[in-house]
Amino acid sequence: MKKTLLIASSVVLSFFIIEFFAAEKAHADSALGIVIGDPTGVSGRTSLNGAHSLEGAIAYSFGHYDGTEIHGTYLWDRARSFATKEGPIEMYYGLGARVIFINSGKHDGEVAVGPRAPLGVLYNFHNPNIEVFGEIAATLDIVPATDVDLDLGIGFRVRF
Repeated sequence: MKKTLLIASSVVLSFFIIEFFAAEKAHADSALGIVIGDPTGVSGRTSLNGAHSLEGAIAYSFGHYDGTEIHGTYLWDRARSFATKEGPIEMYYGLGARVIFINSGKHDGEVAVGPRAPLGVLYNFHNPNIEVFGEIAATLDIVPATDVDLDLGIGFRVRF
């Protein structure tokens, strides 16, 4: 079973890596930074075009399962915009996958895998090139046990 999980995780991660390098970047910008909450760690995002992007993180999860988390998500950007004097606050949503390498509790040493669906807001500063975001993500863990988890995080990324 662990071999099947490893293969499934590799396929999902490979998909996001291929999309990252093969996609036309008409609205080319990428960003790297941190997310704080559940999970807490390094977060990255790259635009595919003006309406879609890929987002991912390598972080530590403090939620239902404690352990190292890797997630990747395909995002629909600018789902809705809220005007401010300084510029728009943009809402996004997405669909992806999450893997947690559990290191405590009764599932210690196992791997949690499931689809992930975030909803978030993002604000871009232009000088310096920083984006600030907040997101809530629902995840349905399929293994090691079927369970619903809700993650909440805020963070910032430097655009380049």
